[in-house]
Amino acid sequence: MKKFCLIAILILIPPALLHAQTNAVPRAQTLITSHSADFDMNTRTAIYRGDVRVDEPQMKLSCEWLKATLPESGGRINHIVCETNVVIDYVDEKGETNHITSDKAVYDFNVENSVTNETITFTGNPKIENAQSIVTAEPIVWDRANGKFYFTNQKMIFKQGINMMRAETNSPAK
Repeated sequence: MKKFCLIAILILIPPALLHAQTNAVPRAQTLITSHSADFDMNTRTAIYRGDVRVDEPQMKLSCEWLKATLPESGGRINHIVCETNVVIDYVDEKGETNHITSDKAVYDFNVENSVTNETITFTGNPKIENAQSIVTAEPIVWDRANGKFYFTNQKMIFKQGINMMRAETNSPAK
């Protein structure tokens, strides 16, 4: 399997533009691996095919096809489409692991009127599973900028352990 670092994609963007005039802590490096990749400098796109893996400190993603669109002005990648067997495992602010699956995921990032919008929209049988619950909906929208999920036509299953059920119920009458 060939390895392609996101840094290789970002060669297309002048390095000075990657570090805007802020005091923000730089993000950790993201590693993308796949069987093959095509980079089109005219359309500013990168397409990864075959066993695509994205590895960053708080999130792991896998799928069969990923297309990233780089903005004309440089800076942050603002649009990514992942298709076929999309799986994301991420650690939330509470340190809990969440497992998301879907047929397709679309990432969008933009800043409008000084407000950051960063979402991932999951379609095609999306499901989120963690230690407390399983949620299915169509679509599921993850608002990463605000740490929220939005569900349409959702079904939720709440998990309970046997010890948890005993602590919350009365003893049977004798």
